[in-house]
Amino acid sequence: MIVAKFGGTSVSSKERVLTLCNIVGTELGRQPVVVVSALSGVTDLLLSLPVLSKSKVGKTIRVIKNLHKNLVGKLWSNKKLQQEIMQFIDSQLEDLAKLTFRDNLTKESLDELVSYGEIMSSHIITHALRSKGIEAAQVIATDLITTNNNFGSADFLLQPSKRNIKRILPPIIKMGVVPVVTGFIGSTKGGRVTTLGRGGSDYTASIIGFCLKASEIQIWTDVDGIFTADPRLVENARALQTVSFKEASELAAFGARVLHPRTIRPAIKAGIPVKVLNTFNPKNSGTLIEEKSSSISYIKAVSFKRKTFLVNIYATEMLLQKGFLARIFKVFAKNAISVDLVSVSEVSVSVTLDDNENLENAIKGINEFANASVVQGLGMVSLIGEGITTSTRTIKKIFDILDKEKILTRMVSLGATDINISIVVESEKIEQAVKALHDRLLLKQS
Repeated sequence: MIVAKFGGTSVSSKERVLTLCNIVGTELGRQPVVVVSALSGVTDLLLSLPVLSKSKVGKTIRVIKNLHKNLVGKLWSNKKLQQEIMQFIDSQLEDLAKLTFRDNLTKESLDELVSYGEIMSSHIITHALRSKGIEAAQVIATDLITTNNNFGSADFLLQPSKRNIKRILPPIIKMGVVPVVTGFIGSTKGGRVTTLGRGGSDYTASIIGFCLKASEIQIWTDVDGIFTADPRLVENARALQTVSFKEASELAAFGARVLHPRTIRPAIKAGIPVKVLNTFNPKNSGTLIEEKSSSISYIKAVSFKRKTFLVNIYATEMLLQKGFLARIFKVFAKNAISVDLVSVSEVSVSVTLDDNENLENAIKGINEFANASVVQGLGMVSLIGEGITTSTRTIKKIFDILDKEKILTRMVSLGATDINISIVVESEKIEQAVKALHDRLLLKQS
């Protein structure tokens, strides 16, 4: 059994939907489970609804309807079938409108609001597969994936999710029917709709693959796999044939946009290979993510984040004091702040963060026992690859390149796991640093 996830660009046009149908048709012998995202742009439109005026809400809902109507019109010439599919879409949009006009929308109701995107797209994809002679059934993931109450970025609960998935999906598969599952969403134990965070459809596929012990998880997107750098920024970036689970995890966490950062966590646990493939170029072999990479390159890729916040914490009381770091991280945890990089000296700690939500409160808390300050206008460049520091010359080369480019390094983090070197620089220097490091360091080793 395999799990194949198709992202927004893979379900938003007639050509891509037909490609999806062909892909699923060729994989029928491996009992595919299909996971789909909302049509491209729909999630953003849904998220915009709560802050719009009533007139603009109506206009935006009409835009959402037209996106689906146009796709349906291109996929089917049969007017009766078009009407049947659009009746379902219209009923969902009516429920959506009622929810939008409620007063005081909470995080919980916002998750319910956003869930309509995947519900509508999965209905269309189910009918598209049937039109190609492939038996398919829509499955709403709220019946499958049970999560905690962290609305907006929920984590799945293993045991109830596993029970639900094994109870619902295998009987459908045994009947020769392809389940078409809504990505991105789940539900709490109390039945409230939750979302798994942006890009969470990848996570949905990984959760299902983990629970059903799939032989492979496929992530179908709009690029030819994982690249040595972002090909939109670096013209000579190359697609990688293989990366290890560890390398893929680091790439996802440190800025690569192909995978959701949590996507491969369940896959790693179960040892399930993950393929990143392109619906715009389905014959391309893509990138295989497996336990150990067959490549011998020390540096696999350069990833980056354009925006990061550097928090510098200074306290002479740190010297020889036990539990000081624990106090700092307790404050961050209390404010639901996730830390990326950490650098520690005898009397100071520097950390980087992805965003500044709740940061003001955290700084106040830390200033009760230390002196904390925040530096903005920074970004981060990460060089990733297993064995990255096995060469004594690697770090020297990195700083030589940055020195020649006159790029000042504000912080360096070298993981003990020997897989990641991350450098904090000014945001305006990010593109320059990525291109220079990629071309002069990564390409020259190949």
